[in-house]
Amino acid sequence: MSKNMNNNTNYDQPVNEKKGKRTGLTILGYVLVIVALLTVLPVVLPPIFGYHTYLSGTDHTGNISKYGSVVYLKEIDESSYKDGNIVAIESAKSGSRTVDEYYVDSNDTSSKEIALRDGSSVSYDSVKGHVVAKTPFIGYLSQLCFSVAGIIVTIVIFAAGLGIMMYVNKISKEINTLVKEQEQTA
Repeated sequence: MSKNMNNNTNYDQPVNEKKGKRTGLTILGYVLVIVALLTVLPVVLPPIFGYHTYLSGTDHTGNISKYGSVVYLKEIDESSYKDGNIVAIESAKSGSRTVDEYYVDSNDTSSKEIALRDGSSVSYDSVKGHVVAKTPFIGYLSQLCFSVAGIIVTIVIFAAGLGIMMYVNKISKEINTLVKEQEQTA
């Protein structure tokens, strides 16, 4: 009887070690996959719903908006801009997807310009859209992920997560084999 008990103990130890390893790696795999998705989704998902993403330049609205936050814009009809709306104007930085935010003071459709609260006016052509939302940190990281290096890093993180999940599957099969062997010898 003690020989049987020793055999069970010998089988339980590798099984328990593999179960612990499997649990830790499963958590790590899910975390890596979720991180990769969270960095990609804030930029990939909005265009599906008709929103455009830009990096925030200067915020002239007085709201607390950090430089580099991602701004979600919705294009609306020229006559739909109302007093108090926050609009995004193409930033003076050429060649970048950066916008500056302003409050609308009045909208004169006959002159094809929007008067801004800072006293200036801007043509409709410069207005990229109505600001719907901003994401400070995650959005900024998401924009970084669409550079060449960012794309590579995101793919590596996602692939590492998937690779770990496949390794976890292999460990699970090994555990099942050990448990079946244990049941057959018992």
